[in-house]
Amino acid sequence: MNLHRASLNRGAYFFALKKLHKQAIFNYKNIFSKGRRIMASFLWFNNKKTVPQATGKDLFSTSIFTSSASAFITENEALKVPAVKASVELISNSISTLPIYLYAELDDKSVQKVKDPRTAVLNEDANNHEAAQVIKKKIVQDYLLRGKAYIYKKDGKLYHLEAKNVEEQTFTEDGFTMSRKQYEYRGFNTVTLFEHEVIEVDSGTNGLLADQGELFKTALNQLTYNSTIMENGALPAGILKATSRLTETAITRLRSSFEGLYSGHNKAGKTIILEEGLDYSSLSLNPNELQFNESIKQTTADIARAFNLPESMINSAANKYNSLEQNHISFLQNTLTPIITAIESAFSKHLLLPMEKEQGLFFRFDTSEIIRATEKEKVDVVANSLKSGLISMNEARYKLDMKPIEEDYFALSIGQVLKYKDGRMENLNLLGQQQQTGGEINQNEN
Repeated sequence: MNLHRASLNRGAYFFALKKLHKQAIFNYKNIFSKGRRIMASFLWFNNKKTVPQATGKDLFSTSIFTSSASAFITENEALKVPAVKASVELISNSISTLPIYLYAELDDKSVQKVKDPRTAVLNEDANNHEAAQVIKKKIVQDYLLRGKAYIYKKDGKLYHLEAKNVEEQTFTEDGFTMSRKQYEYRGFNTVTLFEHEVIEVDSGTNGLLADQGELFKTALNQLTYNSTIMENGALPAGILKATSRLTETAITRLRSSFEGLYSGHNKAGKTIILEEGLDYSSLSLNPNELQFNESIKQTTADIARAFNLPESMINSAANKYNSLEQNHISFLQNTLTPIITAIESAFSKHLLLPMEKEQGLFFRFDTSEIIRATEKEKVDVVANSLKSGLISMNEARYKLDMKPIEEDYFALSIGQVLKYKDGRMENLNLLGQQQQTGGEINQNEN
């Protein structure tokens, strides 16, 4: 049946394709036919801005403006702290460099990668001015620091919306459940965006600037204190006492002279020489007495925990894993997986059609590159998988970026007993002996 798309509007075209889908026999080999991919791209690449029509219920619904929780520290201030900067860069760079693909779960529960034009936008050029890697990096940073990340989709392109400039407006009809949502974005101008135009990645938290703002502020104060100590040449605050009464002019001149001679990092270590009648007494504690270095180490450890990050990833002295691969696995499972899952869910929710979701399509990051550590560890993992029969020889060679061989095979051990679903059991060792004996008998008979 040929559809004359030029004579159908979007609604009629979608309805016709859906009707055809119901009549067709499901066959996973043609799920991803060109026509359906075009339909998905058509709906995404032609999402012209439309204002939802007000209904009777909308006229009486209550709108509630919600913004991000107040932060104890600004984003720029927090990123001045080395541990915070290193944590954000490590996590955001790790995720932004991962490719994301479209997959389909088939009837036999296997997963197949699907070629789709949307993956090019997610992995290559997000829009005419920004690469997809940059967009993903900004998403992760907003997710960590602000608790939410926003992407504007228009004409098949993706644009990052700074979370600090987004204000949500939710509508309710019964007083406790949300009926719809829209967004106010304060960019060059204040623009109202609707749900179908925005991809929202929600962490379920207020973001670390709000939840861990006091910790970041403490770290920033430590950094400022350290900088001040260096500027003053580690000279502690103190009191100059004079045996005779000094005039205001003499006090000002004495203070300026003392600071000019002995403060500053380039004057540290100079011997203090006092005139007759003057006595110097220290007031503040020095960094050693304050256990300043220990305090910085503890703050760094606390920041790593705030990011759910192994401390060894930002502090080599704190490595608790002997294997670099184990360190990366912990980083992937505990740090990156929750963020990756949130982004995958958001993309699947907003970029897939209902029909595609019913057919088992979903977006997923390829995280195999993260756990690739040393060449030896990589070869050992592949070799063990091959020996245990989990993968074939060509699958093993593919993981090592090698060419396949002509006759693929699985390496099986004959010293194992196989148990099937119906309860049958076979000993491969005995089976091999029987086959060998049978071969000898046949030869003798001939």
